[in-house]
Amino acid sequence: MRLWIAATFVTSAPIAGVESRAGATFEGYESRYSRTAKENWFLKSSNCAIPLVSFSTKTVRSTNKDYTKETETASRCGAFLFETRNGTPLFSGVWENDAFRFSFGHRFRPLENFYFLRDENFYTALPGIEQPIRRSGFAGLKRMDWSAGVYYSETEALKRPGFYLLSPRKIFEFAYAPELNRHYTSLNFRSKSFGWSGPPIVSRIQTAGEGKMFYGTFYASVFSETSATEWKATGYKGRSTDIFATDPDKNDLSGEASLARLGVVTRSYFSMEWIRAWNRPLPKKSNSAESAKPDFTERNPGSETKGSDSETETKRWEIFGAKAPIAYGELGGILISVRRYSEEIRGRGLYYSLQKKRFTIELGQEWRTNGDTILEGKWSFRLDDSWNLEGAFLFQGRENRTDSLFEARTARDETSLIFTDRSSSFRVRLLSPYAAFTVSHSRKRERSDDGIWINLQLQFPF
Repeated sequence: MRLWIAATFVTSAPIAGVESRAGATFEGYESRYSRTAKENWFLKSSNCAIPLVSFSTKTVRSTNKDYTKETETASRCGAFLFETRNGTPLFSGVWENDAFRFSFGHRFRPLENFYFLRDENFYTALPGIEQPIRRSGFAGLKRMDWSAGVYYSETEALKRPGFYLLSPRKIFEFAYAPELNRHYTSLNFRSKSFGWSGPPIVSRIQTAGEGKMFYGTFYASVFSETSATEWKATGYKGRSTDIFATDPDKNDLSGEASLARLGVVTRSYFSMEWIRAWNRPLPKKSNSAESAKPDFTERNPGSETKGSDSETETKRWEIFGAKAPIAYGELGGILISVRRYSEEIRGRGLYYSLQKKRFTIELGQEWRTNGDTILEGKWSFRLDDSWNLEGAFLFQGRENRTDSLFEARTARDETSLIFTDRSSSFRVRLLSPYAAFTVSHSRKRERSDDGIWINLQLQFPF
């Protein structure tokens, strides 16, 4: 496997009131049959406020004052970012005051919606660095913390401008491009922003689509300090390849997929979850309609395939599972687990789990009534709100007939389940204010083909 080694150099002295940062992203994928590589170098200077970065809704705010600063936005501020993407030079800039906001180039979109105008070939997990987008321009008005404006984009608003609307604190975001009838909606709710004295509540919805069709994600979490219990709900609607990672010959899973997940976890090591997934073949469309469809690429897919070979039949999978402790204490707990899969298949497992405020570990084995076995585990270490090391692994027999669940990366502060028939899957991710590093490896069952994906991102403020 080829190695990517990054180095960035800082040669300028800081300017009063201005923070600059330089960095790079290196990404590569390699298997027996394919190899890809990408790189992105950037230099950014700004006198705008840096938003606080946090991985959790339950922990206290970060004490890393050197980097994750949370200050009042200046009445006038601006920023520019010069970068190269695979050798192509690009320039972006933004300027705003209490009444106006203008931006241009390949960064600095006013919306935080993940799907909005994004460049499908690049992304950033670094705080303080805006997501890469396609060439665009924005002009907006600001009044009483509301913002509205128009935008140009080479992908969807070339002949007719689109428009956008932002509510105070970006709780609600909306954008619409009439040229392609494309729309984007976001809802970001945090109870602490409203002085809520009860259990912390976080809810986030991000969608994109055309006309009546839409794609997107949903996430909600409620945590009770008194009972040390967290309730979570997640949902996804998009391409099947984002949920199912299976052998390439399983073409019956091409199309559109949805996934819903409900769960509850307690500090007493009891947990319960329900998962349901659907796969629907896409209706036949014209080439123009297909090319206009939003792209929702993720780098770690998953699978479970059963049913007829009909090209129009909707396939469904459902899993209900629970874990309960046999014994637990300061050194962790020994858990028994039960799962009920589709087709009346049941699984029983034995797990070890250790749950602390800043780290969690869980690993164990499951035996199923159809003879399948799996070995799985996951861990997470949080040094504070801005440093996190996490990972997961899954090993399953080559003769397994029921595909398994694996936690893959979706966003900086979230993971999501996928279905996979890979004989082994492994993921490790480090997130920090200065570096983001992800390694994902899997081995295909049918062809014994190993694939490894590496993404390294670095930045140095000065």
